[in-house]
Amino acid sequence: MVTEPGPNTFPGRLRGVSDHGAQRVLEVEVAGQPVRAKTPREDGVPVGEDVLVHLPRAKVLPYADGKLVLRA
Repeated sequence: MVTEPGPNTFPGRLRGVSDHGAQRVLEVEVAGQPVRAKTPREDGVPVGEDVLVHLPRAKVLPYADGKLVLRA
């Protein structure tokens, strides 16, 4: 999550948080699609439902119909 708009940054709505020890998995809805983002525990959890999500191309794993879409 980020606080300022920029490249590859999209508005989203926080839908849930799962605790995974040293990391948390944030469940966010972006453009009507579910997105899960890992974040270090020390980053904390965003306040409120409306968030900005930065999706760096090198770290995004796209799925379609529950299956990983392989990139060429």
